[in-house]
Amino acid sequence: MNPKIVVLTDSLGLARKAPQSVLLEETWPYLLKSALGTSEWYQFSMGGATSTDLLEQGQYWLHGQRPVDWLIVQAGIVDCAPRAFTKRERVLQQIFSLLTRPFPRFRKFAFEQIRRSRQVSYVDAKSFRDNVKQLKNLAAEQQARLFWIPVLGANFYSEILPGVDKKISMTNEILQAELGDSFIGVQLGAGCFMSDGHHLVVEGHRILADRIFNYITAGQNS
Repeated sequence: MNPKIVVLTDSLGLARKAPQSVLLEETWPYLLKSALGTSEWYQFSMGGATSTDLLEQGQYWLHGQRPVDWLIVQAGIVDCAPRAFTKRERVLQQIFSLLTRPFPRFRKFAFEQIRRSRQVSYVDAKSFRDNVKQLKNLAAEQQARLFWIPVLGANFYSEILPGVDKKISMTNEILQAELGDSFIGVQLGAGCFMSDGHHLVVEGHRILADRIFNYITAGQNS
């Protein structure tokens, strides 16, 4: 019987127009689905999704007549990226943006300085760990084998977003500790990333799709 696969991702599993173009047919989920042939396939991807968002969606996408064989998750960068304000401080951020709107250069400078000094994230480390545990338990309840893609970033990403390299490392350490073999390291060169440092170009999507395909087929034969 063909495997039933559920994919939950943030914008990294989606097509996009900027800063470079990647078509839907060039994304790793589409390539993986094509490589697996007639697999029963379900995908939920949302730009800006955190692990909290995908955890909330998981209960719907895993609840079916036939058990899920594989749950593939790609999330973490939205959770951990350094921010000037937390999600709970959205009103404060809006007020700050409104007051500094007449001074765009100062606004950009001020946001960068606040972000550097505060280093807050939308989802703190403890909450992220809890979300990972809950998704792992949800997959186990549905008899699904979980595969979580690591948070990926180019070696120049920290030049764009100072401090992001440490946040990524910390997030991947949590994933490794909580998931073990369900967390598979993927190494991608700088040429696999768009100029924003974290979205993938076509070649990056292809390499990632190949890596996941190999992992799934190896699991099917084990």
